[in-house]
Amino acid sequence: MITLDIAEFAIAVPDDDIADLRRRLSSTRWPRSWPEPAWSAGTDSDVLAHLVDYWADGFDWRSHEQRLNAEPQRTATVGGQRVHFLHVRAKQPTDLPLILTNGWPSTFAELIPLAHRLADLGHDVVVPSLPGFTFSDQPSEAPAAVPTYELWHHLMSGLGYDRYAAHGGDLGAGITSRLGAAHPEAVAGIHLMAVMPAVDHSNLTAAEEAYLSGIESWTSDGGAYQHQQQTRPLTLAYGLTDSPVGLLAWILEKYRSWSDLSTRWTDDDVLLQASLYWFTNTIGTSFRPYFDYLAHPTPRPTMGDLPTAVAAFPYDISVPPREYAERTYHVVRYTRFNHGGHFAPHEQPDALAQDLHDFAISLSG
Repeated sequence: MITLDIAEFAIAVPDDDIADLRRRLSSTRWPRSWPEPAWSAGTDSDVLAHLVDYWADGFDWRSHEQRLNAEPQRTATVGGQRVHFLHVRAKQPTDLPLILTNGWPSTFAELIPLAHRLADLGHDVVVPSLPGFTFSDQPSEAPAAVPTYELWHHLMSGLGYDRYAAHGGDLGAGITSRLGAAHPEAVAGIHLMAVMPAVDHSNLTAAEEAYLSGIESWTSDGGAYQHQQQTRPLTLAYGLTDSPVGLLAWILEKYRSWSDLSTRWTDDDVLLQASLYWFTNTIGTSFRPYFDYLAHPTPRPTMGDLPTAVAAFPYDISVPPREYAERTYHVVRYTRFNHGGHFAPHEQPDALAQDLHDFAISLSG
């Protein structure tokens, strides 16, 4: 078993940092208005101004900090770097432990409702913060000496879990895929909200053609953020690190565009995510996975016969048909949901928890 240096963790943002945030918000220099319909050229100014006013005067960070500190937060030194994580234990563990990995621009906080539902269903749940996200250290080398999926395996092993299942969406889906491919002796199966591009695109079905066409259209219309974060992330990071309004505008557009708009996002929901990035000064380091994908490419994993479940939410960035996922993965479960999007752990925690639980039951049955 791997030995971890585990420590209790509590968030404690200094009063001066909160005062500095409010000062910056109140002295924002706004761009001139554009004669374009709301959201057509980017984040809507009226919605953003409302959130900024509330963030500066009304948003109670301390109450959110207290709520987060009621969660079982820990840090562990893994592979020479600090990893922040939640360790939500089931009162009566009856099934496989699970590790959940978020994507961008999410944080660990977005996975809390899902983690507790899964714990109620009998799973111990580990929710690590990605390297360079919120309270986890950024790798000191490029490429990282220990890739994220190996950090996750070391973490689970060090916590005493010899056999477990893994879930991920967006960036987390890629990490989860690599984790399962690298450690099939420990990973019983993987549950994904996104899939890696297939190598073989021959004899595509009509559904696959439509899926790939949709990705192409989305990349042209909404993929500029990804290109910027992959190619010149540091140029962007200066502005978003200095301006809380710039940071909020950058992620707010994604929360709106990638969600099922029937889902209720409260002002506090969005500002909690923005605050976590702001107070930890990690919006810039959260771009690292995008940049490293191009600057430091790694061999594509071979998934083999690892049991894989795909959860397809209609308002996600892309919704792969089952047959496309099967070009790369051994898909044993495919669930198409009627509601939810990119942020399904927040949007549809009950449905997602049940799907994950049912998949885990099949692995241990």
